[in-house]
Parts: sequence; structure tokens; C-alpha cells
Amino acid sequence: MIAVNNRIIKALCLVTAILLLFCSCTAKTDTPDEQQQPIYEDKASPEIVQITLPYSQSDSLNPFFATGVENSALAFLYCQPLFEVKSDYSAEPVLAESYSIAENRISVTLKSALFSDGSAVTARDVVYSFNLAKQSPAYSSRLAKVESALSVGSDVSFAFTSPDIFGVNLLSFPIVKSGTGSSADSVPTGSGVFMLTGDEVMTLNPNSQVISTINTVYLYNVKQLQYITNELQIGNFNYLFEDFSEGQYKSIVAENKTITLNNLVFLGINSGDALLSSAPLRTAIYYAINKENVSAGAFQGYSKAANTPFNPDLFMLDGVDLPSVNGDKEKCLSILKKTGFNLFNAAGVRTNGRQALSFSILVNADNKFRTAAAYKIADELQSVGIGINVEAVDSATYQQRVATGSFQLYLGEVKLTENLDLSVFKDTAVGAGIDKNSKFFESYNLFRQGGIGIAELAESFYDDMPFVPICYRAGMAAYSKAYTPDFSYAPFNIYGNIENWEAAKPE
Repeated sequence: MIAVNNRIIKALCLVTAILLLFCSCTAKTDTPDEQQQPIYEDKASPEIVQITLPYSQSDSLNPFFATGVENSALAFLYCQPLFEVKSDYSAEPVLAESYSIAENRISVTLKSALFSDGSAVTARDVVYSFNLAKQSPAYSSRLAKVESALSVGSDVSFAFTSPDIFGVNLLSFPIVKSGTGSSADSVPTGSGVFMLTGDEVMTLNPNSQVISTINTVYLYNVKQLQYITNELQIGNFNYLFEDFSEGQYKSIVAENKTITLNNLVFLGINSGDALLSSAPLRTAIYYAINKENVSAGAFQGYSKAANTPFNPDLFMLDGVDLPSVNGDKEKCLSILKKTGFNLFNAAGVRTNGRQALSFSILVNADNKFRTAAAYKIADELQSVGIGINVEAVDSATYQQRVATGSFQLYLGEVKLTENLDLSVFKDTAVGAGIDKNSKFFESYNLFRQGGIGIAELAESFYDDMPFVPICYRAGMAAYSKAYTPDFSYAPFNIYGNIENWEAAKPE
């Protein structure tokens, strides 16, 4: 009897406990204000922090076969270079652990790194990638002065045509796994932050040691590249780099930042001209021009005035005493007076009594930026008594006349490689009219070998003045408001340091 009662008591207690639990749950449901609010935890793996970038299906995604900048740039999402070029043109090691320079060779020791398939990055892979890059549309001109690459154990030795203190900047081509990048239809295996996991999707590379804010990249096919800015503005993708290569400004409605390119706009001088063969006169022309006025007025803010032939952002120029980008009219007039041009003719042009300082500037009329710059330069020179006539001609005529030296002065532009190579003014058609025996080029060779510093090189340039630097042209990075890109890298890699771009988290 006692046992039965005990069983009944236990059963009643169990029923009571169940009822209490039910009531407790019901009470929580009826009073939502008293519920405990969820606490957000930042767990990167299940979240999709995404960005959509443009590409073209009609072009290859293989960086060694791609011809358009959109597809070429994507390589650095799934590949890494030996070095990355910063916006001040210093080299930042990526896959390189260290390097040494001996005469015309640069030897690179590799870091320990894995490709996305888990295999190790080796010196053999670097040599394979170099040989592909050397023949590619995107990298062949950049690597023209890198003759060969040879693997020596875990090191790679690069042979250059001549010593170059900026040579490591050229070792910025993508490194891919040997055997995976030989076909235009293949997407090579890389060691980058991302890996291609679908036709138009990149996700995080599990073997990457880099922590990324963004973990998913979607690719948007731009079918007609002439409308690519419109595609950004209507939100089809989130980032676009416009370099204004057509010579005119485009308005883009988006968040944006001006990015200085490595495109030097310069006044070419025909040293074969009787008057312009004088180095002091060429230097007077340099000081007569207010480069800041020309740069700001002609390029609509998309340029940076230059007082040396080097990119103004170059780290080596910090602390070097240089002439003002605003010119120096007094110094110009002092030089002109010392060279005997103290008289004026009826047209108000300076003369030495026999020869008048009257010249023409040849410019490509199809390039609106440079045409506007030519007229502003003319105004600057006329203000010191140098007569100028601007000859704006069509592109074909312009190229033909520059190639044949049929000019006195001409306004040109050259895109310099990552190693800031000024020898293009001596070795290529860029230097039309320039005296190839100029003492400046002797100084420049010494500088590249590390024999003299940049201040001494600048003095040699001002004394000889083979051409007049005007400005370095700029482009525009345009992007959606949800992103804050990193602009501390040179625009050769438009997605530089994308893993650290700030991005709004999904709600």
C-alpha cells in the first residue's frame, strides 16, 4: 500500500513539473518584450561579405592570355606575385622572403606558401610563370629587360639586360602552379586569397594565410565594355577603375578617388633645331612653365604636376630639394638674358638680334586633355616672350610627324613600367628628337646601377633638359558606397590589398 502511494506521488510530481515547464514556455511567448535579444557574433565563415567585380566572358581569365584590364586584374585575387608595388613605388615582398642584387642579377628567396590545391609554391613554379608572363600581352613589355629566370634550389635568379635598382618592381607578375597556365581556356592554380569555385564565383582559398574582410567575389559579365561605366552606376558591380586613356574626362556617379598613374605627360624637344640644341634654352623653357597651372587647368584635376621626370609619388623624392612645380619665371628670364635674348621683335618675341625665340608645339587634336595642355603651355611661354604656335593635327598625322622628327616641340605621353624606366626616351620612338648622346642618360645609367643618388641625377637632368616633364596623369577609382578600398598600392594592381578593404556586413 505504501509502495502504491509512493508511485502515485511520483506520478503527480512528474505531471506538475511538466505543467510548470509548459507554463514557463507559454509565458515567454506571450511577453516578447521580455525575450533575451540575440547578440551578434562576428563569425566570418558562415557570413557572406561579398563584392561583385566586372569581367568579360569574351576574354580569358588566364592572366597570361587576357588582353583586357578587367580580366587581367582579377588574377591577383587568386594569384600572388613575388613583390607588390606600393603607391610610392617601393617594393613590398609577397611570395618573396628576401632578395639580393649583384650587378645585373636579382636573386629571390621564396617564402613558404601553398597553392589553393595544397601543393607548395616552388622556384620551378616561379620560372614557369615568368616564361609565360614574358610572352603575354599584359607583361611582355614590362619584362622586356628581364632576360631570364633560373631556379637554384629554393631561390630564383633573374638576369636583367643591365643593373636596375628598381628591378624588383618588375617581379610583380602572378605566380601560378607549373603546368596549369599554358592554355587560354584554363584558369591557373594560384596561391591568392581567393579561388575560383564556380563559373563566376570566387571564395576564400583554404590554404591562404591571409585573413580577408571580403570572403566571396562574384564576377559580372560586361557584354559591351563601352558601357561599363553605366553598368557600375546602375549597380551591376561594385568597383571600376577608369584611366581616361581616351584623353577626356568621363563623369561617373559613384564614390570615387583620384589615383595618380605612371603616365608621364611631357614636352618633347627636337635637339636638332638650331635654337633648341642649346641646353640652357631648353632649361629656360622648363622654368617658364607653371606645371601646376597646366596640370590643373587642362586635365580637370586628373593629373599631378611633375618637377622631375619621375612620378611625384616616388619615395626617393622625399626630402630632396627640387624646383617648384609652379615654375620660376625669374630664373627663366635670367637664363634668357645670359644667352643674349634681350631684344624683342615687332611681334613681342624675344630675339638676340639674329634669331627669334619662336616655336611650334605639335599635339594630337584627338586627345582633348593634351590639346588643352598645349594651349596652356603656349600661354606660359608667351608670358616670357617666347612665341608659340600650337599645331593641333589628327592622330595619324601627329604620329607620322613625331616619328620622322618633323616638329620643334611636341606634347607626348608615355606609360612607364613599374621600374620607372626612363631609358625609353633613349631607346624607343618615345624619345623622338632627343639627343641620344645626352649626358643625362649617362647619369641615369649610373643612377640605375646605384652609383649616384636621385638628387645628383636631378641636377644632371636640369642642366641638360632633354625633355620637359609636365605632369603625371591620373585615373579614377569608382566604387559603391558600401566599400572602402585600399589605395596604398600602385594602379598596376587595381585590386591591391582587397582582403583589407572595408565592407559593410550583411544585415
